[in-house]
Parts: sequence; C-alpha cells; structure tokens
Amino acid sequence: MSELPVFVPAASVILHNHAAPDKVYLARRSPKLKFLGGFHAFPGGKVDPEDRELAGNQDPWSLARVAAIRELFEEAGVLLALDENGNCLNDVTLLASLREQIRLKKITFGEMISKNGWRLMGDKLVAMGIFSTPPFSPQRFQTRFFHASCPKEQQPQLNSVELDQGTWGTVTQHLARWYRDEILLSPPVLAILEIMKNWEGTVIREIPQRFDEIPLERVRFRSWAEVVSVHCPGPAVEQIGNVILVGGTRFFLVDPGPSRPEGFEEIRKAIYRKQKLNHEFAGILLTHHHPDHVSEAERFSEIFGVPIFAHPKTALKLAGKCEVHHSLLDGSEINLGVNPETGDELRLFPIFTPGHAEGHLVFLEPRSRTMLVGDLISTSTTILISPPDGHLGTYIHSLKLARDSQPTLLLPFHGCPVANGHEAFQQALEHREKRESGLLNALGMNLDSLESLALEIYRGLPEPLMRLAQRQLLAGLIKLAEENKVESFEEGMRWRLKK
Repeated sequence: MSELPVFVPAASVILHNHAAPDKVYLARRSPKLKFLGGFHAFPGGKVDPEDRELAGNQDPWSLARVAAIRELFEEAGVLLALDENGNCLNDVTLLASLREQIRLKKITFGEMISKNGWRLMGDKLVAMGIFSTPPFSPQRFQTRFFHASCPKEQQPQLNSVELDQGTWGTVTQHLARWYRDEILLSPPVLAILEIMKNWEGTVIREIPQRFDEIPLERVRFRSWAEVVSVHCPGPAVEQIGNVILVGGTRFFLVDPGPSRPEGFEEIRKAIYRKQKLNHEFAGILLTHHHPDHVSEAERFSEIFGVPIFAHPKTALKLAGKCEVHHSLLDGSEINLGVNPETGDELRLFPIFTPGHAEGHLVFLEPRSRTMLVGDLISTSTTILISPPDGHLGTYIHSLKLARDSQPTLLLPFHGCPVANGHEAFQQALEHREKRESGLLNALGMNLDSLESLALEIYRGLPEPLMRLAQRQLLAGLIKLAEENKVESFEEGMRWRLKK
C-alpha cells in the first residue's frame, strides 16, 4: 500500500496584465533556491501561520487566498487590497517602503493591513484549482492557484531574494519560449499554461472557477523529457526514482526499475501516450546496472520489442540477469528524432562516468546542455560509493568531467531537477572534500575501525543506514591509501594515518 504523502499548503497567483488581460506574469525563481531554483513560475509560496488570523477561519481556500495576496506583495510588490474608502491602492512609494519593512521583519503583513485599515481583495481572486508536487521531491507542496488582475496603478517589482527576473507575455509566447528550451517551467505552471492556451482572449471574470485537484498527467522538464517518478528498490529501504522518457519523434526509456506494479503501469501508460502521437519507441537506455535502474528493463524490452543499450561494463554486470543488446560507448550519438513543437533535431550523447558503478553513463543533450545524470549526483541524498564496484577517486574524477562539460539542467534519478548543473557538481565535490576532512580528523583521534569511525562521523544515523555509512567510509579510506595518506593494518580491519 502506498504511503500517504504529507503536503505543505501553498498558494500562487496567475497575475494578468490590467491593460492586456491576455498577458500573464512569469518570474524566474532565484537559482540559489534549493527547490526548482532557476525555473519560471507564478509568484507564490507557503501558507504562513499569520495568514490564519487574516483569513478569519481555517477553510483551506480562505487561507490560500490570504497567502496568495501576501506572497504576491512580498515577492512581486503588487498588493491586492483596498483602502479605507474602498479604492485601489496607488501610492507605490508607500507600498515599497512597507514591503521593505516586512522584509526586514520590522512589521508583519497582517500588522500592515490592520494599521492602515486596508481590506484584502480576496473576492477578486478566481480559483484555478489545486496542484500537488509529484513524488520526485522530498518536500511536497499542495498549491492552490488563483487568477487575479494587476491593479492599473501598480507594476511588479521583484524581490531578488526569491524571484530575480520577470516578464509579461501571452500564454502562447511563454510556451513558445519553453518549447525552444529558452526557459524552464515548473510542471504545474506548464500544465496551467497549456490549459489556458484554449482561453486566450478570455477576461478573468469569464474564466471557469475550479476548486478540485488538476491532474498532472505528464511531468515534463523539457518538451522532449518526461519524468515518471516511481518507487524502486534501494540499498536499505525503498526509494523514489525518476524514470525518464527522452526524445521527440524518436524516444527512449531511461532506467526503468519500478518495484511496485503501479509504477510499472505508470511507465507503460507514458510509453503508450507517446506511441499514440506516432512517436517511435526506439529502445531502453541504462545508466548502470543497479537494481533500481534495471529491474524491469527486460520486461519492457520484451513487451514493446525494443533493444536495451548500456555500457559494456554494465552488460557484464548484468550477464545472466538482463540481456543488453547494444553497447554504448563514450561519445556515441543517439538519434532522438525531432522536437515536434519546433522541428529541431534532437541528439543525445553518452559520457562515461564510472565511480558509483564501473559502467556508469550520463547522457547529454548538447543544444540545451541538459544532462540525464543517473546516480552521478542526487538532490535528495548522498550517492553511495561502495567498494569494490564503487571507487571514490574515480567517482570524483567523473564529477569533474561532468562539471566541465558545462551542463545547465540536470535530471537526476533521485531528487528534483537542478537548473545550474555546474554549481550542483561543484557542491557535490565540496561535500566530498568535507567528508574526507572529517575522516582524516577522526583518524587523528585514534579511531581506527570502520565501526568507530562511522559512529563518530555519522552520529545518530540509524541502522541499517549506519552499515551503508561504513561502506562510504571504506571508499574514502581506500582513496586516502592510494594517495599514501593512510594505511591499513591487522589484515585490513583497522586504519591509521601514515607517518
């Protein structure tokens, strides 16, 4: 039975231009933000405790209306409120000053509204519906979206802490930029824009209100890359993995390793959807041999009559378990057909990145610099390097190789996509450096066994994760020994700094 997800309540505003209602406002989330930084979205954020007092009751939609108005003001400087005479606010200098006081925590949003005798224009927000974050993210939001018209006296002024670029445009214009890979859109924003494409020219008061969950049938981060998040086997506990359908008129399935029947069916439905568009299912690509990436590869191969592609070292690891039909070598070209929205040719290139596994590959789409990274990097956990298949020194070399290829968007198997690929790889390298420093410090305290080292470095980590931590430490000790910094004794059971 699937676990019940815990969602954080949030709200967002689809802001329409007062002078040109067919234009809506999109803003880029700061690349520094951990969750979907660098992606374009509508202004919005989490429901705060103070929103409850302004809302006057605990109804989720009432809370969301207040949160949406507050977030729109804090992030974009647009305040949907009336003064004591029932007029729209037009003193932009005053609003900018009050917004800065809120940013500096000198006043709260609720205090600002109360002291000035203003009234929120909650009734002017038209409900669009609810979207819930797919399971690829460890933090999941249930966001209520609203339409609202920007007051003619005001214009968005972004708060660079959370949003750093903004633009007005028609739905068609925003979507065209996304299809050309010029901008990134969060999946719910993309779905909303595609729904709204049929409404262009409709004024807000004629937009049909809906208060239900809007299903997110496809999770796409590029028009040619669809993610199906499924439960898959893990080294200690079951985890979430991102199976990817990549390609245009010719597509491949990457790393199909679902552990539950419902996950298998979700992947199969995604394949059928592509085939109904007359797109050719050309095969299955494997980044490496671990079970969470390959457990159902042969079954999909047999059902759809398509070959499996992998590095030769992965094929050796899978011998007798799963047949690999074609070898993928570093720099091979994979034809993905054309992007049906733009007519551009799409290609994918494997890059050999061993270390986590001997035959590990990542895949780079060169025009957009999008990289499918498998288990080279994760945004939800630390990648396990477990000897003898895993080798830390080799893994670090692979991180640098991938970083130096200057990727932009990273699509990991575990966790959320990352818009700044170079920075993500650099952070992964710095994390490994800190772990190595901690290991050297622990050895300097005369801790010499894997058990004692793990207890010191990974304090409070529960079993069986502690056993995995010991494997991680062993990889670090082997690397340090190869660099002549440590040595083992007592038949490899204990370790010490080398004098």
